[in-house]
Amino acid sequence: MRVLLWHGWLLEGAGSNIFTARVAEELAAAGHDVVLLCQERHPDRYPWIDAWGTVTAEGPGELTWKGSSSGPGRCVLLRPEIGTLLPVFVLDEYEGFEVKRFVDLSDAELERYLARNADALRAAVASHRSEVVITGHAIPGGEIGRRALGAGGYVTKIHGSDIEYAVRLQERYARLARDGLTAASAVTGSSADVLARCVELVPGIEDRVRVVSPGVDTDGFRPTPRREALLEVAERLERDPETARGRSDSVDADVARALASRDGEALDELATAYDQTVPDPGAAERLRRLARYEGDVVGYFGKLIPQKGVDLLLAGAALAERRPSALVVGFGLHREWLTALTIALRDGDDAALRWLADAGGTTTEAIGAAGAPEDVLFTGRLDHRYAPDALAAMDVLVVPSILEEAFGMVAAEGAAAGALPLVARHSGLAEVAAALEGAVGHPGLFSFEPGEHAVRAIAAGIGRLLALTPAERADLRAGVRGFVVGEWSWARTAERLLDAARA
Repeated sequence: MRVLLWHGWLLEGAGSNIFTARVAEELAAAGHDVVLLCQERHPDRYPWIDAWGTVTAEGPGELTWKGSSSGPGRCVLLRPEIGTLLPVFVLDEYEGFEVKRFVDLSDAELERYLARNADALRAAVASHRSEVVITGHAIPGGEIGRRALGAGGYVTKIHGSDIEYAVRLQERYARLARDGLTAASAVTGSSADVLARCVELVPGIEDRVRVVSPGVDTDGFRPTPRREALLEVAERLERDPETARGRSDSVDADVARALASRDGEALDELATAYDQTVPDPGAAERLRRLARYEGDVVGYFGKLIPQKGVDLLLAGAALAERRPSALVVGFGLHREWLTALTIALRDGDDAALRWLADAGGTTTEAIGAAGAPEDVLFTGRLDHRYAPDALAAMDVLVVPSILEEAFGMVAAEGAAAGALPLVARHSGLAEVAAALEGAVGHPGLFSFEPGEHAVRAIAAGIGRLLALTPAERADLRAGVRGFVVGEWSWARTAERLLDAARA
């Protein structure tokens, strides 16, 4: 079958990026002829992408072919030529683009972006003779699909950020979502929760919504002994030349000075002084140090932005009775605020903690904490080459997001890798937690109540999981991994998307 996927961004980092990449890979592996429209600048890094090029209203340009096909099907990546402006839901850095939030776009900028993508999609479909077209996000994918293909010509998948950071905030996006989703043949979402939130804002689509859960690469995400996993990641990082562009250790001293002078602007500027998209040059050494550590490790994996609640994890680890080390894997413009929080926790500096809470949106619950985590190690961004082993090194993976999430993909990946999850009990995260808790017969074990006292709830949850005996932990790891392998595979996700398109 000829399948086309439209996605507005990259293939790593955010959950929707990973979703799109894995679905495209599975479809090609299943023998389908896949065309993937997105803005990924390094398609050569993905072994399952067979060729790549650009596409405009006039059609695809000349393709660069990797060689023989990687599987029974094929995947061709086409990058729509949209200019230098890339709209996003949450500010971050994107190589080669000026980044602007959707809610900050002028009407002219929004129209130009939609028109160029719709023209590219229309031309790609005509060239490919696509039988199924799947567009990502209520905004902008639904509207781009409608403009390019008309009513009934596409399926749109919801991811959550589109609802919370565009549709809910501005009437122009609510209007565009109504137009795009009511014209879609089906609307899929990662959980019943995200679809319910979508229907609340776009009534009238109840008859076409379908839950299509994300999947997990359970061959890649698998349990590995901590020392082995960390040394493997460290060895590969030492061979990665891109780390030279990342955050140097010297930035820590700059953060300490900015914290001492209460200079929030300096913290923000420091986060733009290095390449956020690569691992830290010092990550390999830090992971080797952690490989020698005999105590407990709690971790976070994802974007370093305020909405993800990483500060709650750091404060919770500081308050936990069995004070573990914390491994923070990810990138984002909030990195230096989190580093400053780590310094303030380490120094027991309540005045600094209070200033960070007032100026940077970090939690106030850490004020008066008795100390800090045993150690806090940041790595910078670790992509698909490194992520599975990083997760396998964690005893507990905390997903502390305060954002309404469509699913909890990282919790599922962590469970597959042997990290016991501790997940905020709200939105799609609650559905993931309940499924994993149900699989092992322990309601409430893998989740905590969000809200005003989230830090103490996280500390209690960490303590609850770390107090288990080694045998109990092993049984739980086996139980949740077995559930993920059986229920949340990318092959099943890809097939369910096709089923939604065929219905």
